[in-house]
Amino acid sequence: MKPAYYEGNIPVFTKDSFFQCGEHVYIHESTDFPAYVGTAHKHEFIEFVYVLSGEAKHAINGMEYDVMSGDLIIINYDATHAFYANTSHKDDFVTYDLMFTPDFLDAGLIRGNNFNSLASSFLFYSMFPEKQEIGPDLHLTGSQMKTFREIFDKIYLEFHQKQKGYVEIIRAYVVELIIYIFRQIERKNSTDACRHKHEEIVYRTLRYLYDHYQTQITLEDLAAQIFLSKDYFSRLFREITGKPVSELLQQIRIEEACKLLISTDETILEVANECGYQDIKFFYATFRKLMGMTPGEYRKANR
Repeated sequence: MKPAYYEGNIPVFTKDSFFQCGEHVYIHESTDFPAYVGTAHKHEFIEFVYVLSGEAKHAINGMEYDVMSGDLIIINYDATHAFYANTSHKDDFVTYDLMFTPDFLDAGLIRGNNFNSLASSFLFYSMFPEKQEIGPDLHLTGSQMKTFREIFDKIYLEFHQKQKGYVEIIRAYVVELIIYIFRQIERKNSTDACRHKHEEIVYRTLRYLYDHYQTQITLEDLAAQIFLSKDYFSRLFREITGKPVSELLQQIRIEEACKLLISTDETILEVANECGYQDIKFFYATFRKLMGMTPGEYRKANR
């Protein structure tokens, strides 16, 4: 296992660093790769870390908190983090590290109403690295700890034995694990908190649109990355903002195009391409619709 590249001195692991043959899932014990315990790194996929024994300090995105046996930590896409083991503890610090992409989950599950209802309660924002709460996502005890440990054990065994149909069985176990996580998290959330999470999803989606308006963005991609169906996410976004995603994306792109038309000497085609438009006719039509004039007329009137 080697990082795909470095950002400064931070190793970055991509999907190709772990996933092979289209598996889109990977699991190991931290003892399998001791060199990366205590090493800050980041990755382009979701990671569930379940602490089997010992204690450690978890540093993530400039913050720190303590973790111990029974803690479950959800590490989002692009988060810089590291675990620093407490070497004075009587037990070694050992974790299960489960990594997967949204592609690994069954599409039928993501589209299901029950899954959408559960997803709205919290679990993760895979394209949004920040989290409000500081600390483990769950601390499990008693029968809960036993249940989660058994699921992780089964995933680990299936993955490393690789018997026929192992990917399908692992997918079922991951779904089971996610549902158990949702249930535990839902118990901590009130209706008001749920509404707040909806607003947070939309707010962070807007931030994502502003940061990535130059790229090709689809509603399906946005929804899949936060584990919501396209229809559910679309209704949620419109409910909070009063506008569909596509309309706000065009508004952002045209706003940025206006800035370039005034501040640069780029051609109109170059401005269109830089703002995410591949079709120049569509750019002209959208610009005229929103601004009431052509890009050339706008540049002339504002310089």
